[in-house]
Formats: sequence, structure tokens, C-alpha cells
Amino acid sequence: MDLKIKTDKEEFHVRSCGIIKQENNFLIMRVNNTAYYHIPGGHIEIGEDSKQAITREIKEEIGCDIQEASLFAIQENFWVKENKKCHGIEFYYIIKPKHELEIKDYHKMEIDKGEEKLLDFKWVTPEQLKEIDLRPSNIRDILINGEYFKGLKHIVTR
Repeated sequence: MDLKIKTDKEEFHVRSCGIIKQENNFLIMRVNNTAYYHIPGGHIEIGEDSKQAITREIKEEIGCDIQEASLFAIQENFWVKENKKCHGIEFYYIIKPKHELEIKDYHKMEIDKGEEKLLDFKWVTPEQLKEIDLRPSNIRDILINGEYFKGLKHIVTR
């Protein structure tokens, strides 16, 4: 069971996300043709730690095993969506796959807990990221500025 709670007025989730960089390109994704992109990853399941979750999610979404996963940021997000008060906690890891990935955009269908989802994957340079709606935007800015190698960060965004 995913670590998320949804009611008519509120929503809470806990996710683990993996930043994959190869040759000056970052892998980003979107689900079901949304207008914005995010970092690959997903909800942590009850009984799973954040590193186990990102290892599982990268295997499920991208189909590769992880050689190394280094935590670089924990982010707490607060926002309002469709009159719902939302709160998310996200763990961001720098991921090194066991094998180099092919740098080409692609999409795939995934069945996630019985729900069919279209996943679109895109490789982008830091310069291209400036023109892309990658959420949360402060993570986009950290990738553009190369701040993901400067030690663990705790970010609170309201």
C-alpha cells in the first residue's frame, strides 16, 4: 500500500525520486500527457524505506537496476490543487544505473496498482530544462545550477 492519503479536502503523499544524468542529459518524465514533467520515481510503500522505493520504481518505470543511489535532498511541499490542501514529502536520489541507458526519448504503458498509465520519458540538457515545466520548480533550478553535488539539502516549499 502506498504512503498516501486522499480526502475531499486534503491530500498527502510520500515519494522517492531518482535523478539520472548521462553525458550532460537528465532523464525526466510525465504521466498521461500532463502539461508538466517530473523526476522518475513514485510513492513509497508501507514497510519500504526511500532507497528501496527508488530502486523498485526505477526498475518498474525504466527497467534498469541501480548500482548506486545517493540521497541529496528531502523536500516538503505544500500547495493547493483544485481547492485541496496538499502536502508531499519527497526523497531525491542521484542514481547511477548498473548499465548505461540509451539516450533517446520514449514512452511506455505501465499498469500501476491496476491503473493503466502512459509514461513519457525525455532526455534534456540543463539548458533545455530552463524552458520546461519540471515540477517541483526548485528541483529544476537545482539541476540547472548543478547544486545537486553540494551535499544533503532539506527544502520546505510553501
